[in-house]
Amino acid sequence: MCQLPAHRQTVEPDGFTLLEVLVSISILAVGLMGSALLMTNTYKFSVRSRYMAEAAQLASEKLEDLNRFPVNDQHVTVMSGDNQCGITGVNCEGSLTADAAGQSITVGGNTYTVYYNDSVFISATNTSGGVSNGSLQETYQTGPSSFTTLTFSPNGQTPTITYPTSAPTLGETLDRRWVIEQDQPVVGARRVTVRVIVMDQTVQPPVSFQMSMVRP
Repeated sequence: MCQLPAHRQTVEPDGFTLLEVLVSISILAVGLMGSALLMTNTYKFSVRSRYMAEAAQLASEKLEDLNRFPVNDQHVTVMSGDNQCGITGVNCEGSLTADAAGQSITVGGNTYTVYYNDSVFISATNTSGGVSNGSLQETYQTGPSSFTTLTFSPNGQTPTITYPTSAPTLGETLDRRWVIEQDQPVVGARRVTVRVIVMDQTVQPPVSFQMSMVRP
């Protein structure tokens, strides 16, 4: 006579309690918020680093431009008694804190109006449909209504030059200001300082870069 095996009662595993689920969700949410904050800060630092690199390049370019002028050129001449920069006890032209108005500079009996600030507008040129063709435009405002645009193509050709009547409405804007100090840091020398400020108000704290050189 065969004996039937005894029926074994299976025990179902316990599930998660509601409290455990809520704790797990809370820990996951904190982790995700931390990751999102890290990604946001990384993006902000990347944008700031790019702006800082652009500002440094534009400051270096302006110093090179001012260094090319001859000693007696109006662009690097400091008139006797001028203190436009506001530095105590220094004979100087220009300003690092405000866009200085055109200054009258007399050299060799001729009087010129010289500006000690300009604005640089950087933008990509677009084809129809809003798709960038890879070209880059740099527009320099050297006076109240004086603009010069350099267009750089991706194929390495010589940049084309145009003279628009107004500033671009899109892209980045950087403001450059410079000061020329006579007999600084020693008698007979001129110290030239350029400051570049990024005008994008969404980048906080504001990005600025300052660089100096000494020339005869």
